[in-house]
Amino acid sequence: MLRSLLSLGRNSDPEYFVPRVDPAKDGADCLKDCADCTTHFPSKVKVENSRPLYGHIKAFNAHVLVATGQSDWKEKVEQEKGSLMEAFDKPSVKSNLGRIMVSATNIKPLEDGDNPENSDGRTTVLILPSFTFVDSVSQPDVPDLVHQFINNSTDEKDGTGAVSSKAGMSTRPCELDYVILLCSHRRRDARCGITAPLIKRELERHLRPLGLDRDVDDSRPGGAGIFFVSHVGGHKFSANVLVYRKRDQQMIWLARVRPEHCEGIVKYTILEGKVVHPETQLRGGFDRIRGLTSW
Repeated sequence: MLRSLLSLGRNSDPEYFVPRVDPAKDGADCLKDCADCTTHFPSKVKVENSRPLYGHIKAFNAHVLVATGQSDWKEKVEQEKGSLMEAFDKPSVKSNLGRIMVSATNIKPLEDGDNPENSDGRTTVLILPSFTFVDSVSQPDVPDLVHQFINNSTDEKDGTGAVSSKAGMSTRPCELDYVILLCSHRRRDARCGITAPLIKRELERHLRPLGLDRDVDDSRPGGAGIFFVSHVGGHKFSANVLVYRKRDQQMIWLARVRPEHCEGIVKYTILEGKVVHPETQLRGGFDRIRGLTSW
């Protein structure tokens, strides 16, 4: 059972579910932001900087990314007729393990990389934090998908890490070690559409020398994939960055991220599961191995 650390810090400094960097262990420069960053947000990007962030995101058990091949969507993606986002929004689609967070993403479905969705509406989803792709999913398949791959994902995995297929759906493991999600939903809030590509570029600049950068069409195992997603909440705290770490089964949600923060995010958050500026940037998340959450 996951244990919340939020209540422990209600009347004092929060006890974060992930460690902050420590100059004694991580070096004297661990708290410094990038000094040679050449990427900057336009002056018109205004971000809320006064409100506390930690512990104010709604609890969720699984995050489903729906492959659309796009980086922007209509204002409310669940109103996209015929889409999986619409199907997941139905009151009857629920998990007995908790809330399912659903995002449209620029990932392309396996079946046809040139067409974001098949003519019958089938597409691919990536389920996190299990790092499982499910291909050829249609609207009527969604209840079965929730039952098989979210409610029973632990019980139904075979020896290869894949999950048994049903109703025409097929599964494959996501070979990435890290998945980084950036809200790019311009039609919901222009700040997200402006900041996401700039943060992606700067993260890739620091991942590339480490051999960890992977683009949408890169099938090499390991590394970090950076994907654009629809509205996740809190656009006034742009840029929102969600980091999923497969080995440690963590999700670390950061906000108010600027290009100069990306070096520290790569070095400490993505690679080590630590946060440089938790008091101003950490919104929350979970650590499945240690059984901790921020909610």
